[in-house]
Amino acid sequence: MHKIGLFFILVFLFIGISNAQEASWQQTKLLENPVSKVKVDQLNSIYGIRNGEIVKYDSQGKLLTRYSNKLIGEEVKLDVTNPMKLILFSEDQMRLIFLDSRLGELRQEINLFNEGYEQISLAATSHSNGFWLYDPINFKLIRFDQYFKKERESLNIAQLLRVEFYPTDMLEVDNKVYLTDPRNGIYVFDVYGNYIKRIPIKEISELHISDQRLFFERGGKLFGFNLIDQAEETVQLERSITSPFAMNRNMICFATSKGIIIYKPKE
Repeated sequence: MHKIGLFFILVFLFIGISNAQEASWQQTKLLENPVSKVKVDQLNSIYGIRNGEIVKYDSQGKLLTRYSNKLIGEEVKLDVTNPMKLILFSEDQMRLIFLDSRLGELRQEINLFNEGYEQISLAATSHSNGFWLYDPINFKLIRFDQYFKKERESLNIAQLLRVEFYPTDMLEVDNKVYLTDPRNGIYVFDVYGNYIKRIPIKEISELHISDQRLFFERGGKLFGFNLIDQAEETVQLERSITSPFAMNRNMICFATSKGIIIYKPKE
């Protein structure tokens, strides 16, 4: 009897472990349009980025619109935090372009060289239609309002933190500004540019934050770090992560040489 009981306990444990490891997201579609980067906004629109072009799809993969500009290269950054006002930034050309939901230009592009800046490495959407720039020469965060009027700037971050500071991405979420330096971790500031804390997760070059969780790839797997209680979880997928991705609570998209692969939660 004891052996029979032990047998059933082991069976139930095995089933439980198998179910726990079962993928909770599944591939639903492949958009056959090769891209080098992908973004997903809070309205579930998908943006594919490749040399010279941005392509926008709805959540079902229907093509909505395109935007072409020779500014768009491999290193261009697109911030889709505000779906009504996207920021397209080229560090090499020091140019900012603001796009509406149809990927039409909202205003004349801003040439940051002409505005007196020697170098700007990052740009990000901010609240109230403003935006942030990061000055890597003076190690400062600079916030502008929607009229390109400078409102405030941080102290010298490298001196403040006493580190060699080389962030590769920046994002404002829920009134906090996140900068990731792959060698040192993720640094968090308030919307006035004041330093709050460091999240000690390294080797993250691009920020993905959704529902108070920071998502990142490690060893081909996708992890979520809870920004409130600092708990870490594994996101169960049917594939390993070998390409750029973007996500929100409703979908995960991968940029591949075949196109954009869309994953959605299993029902």
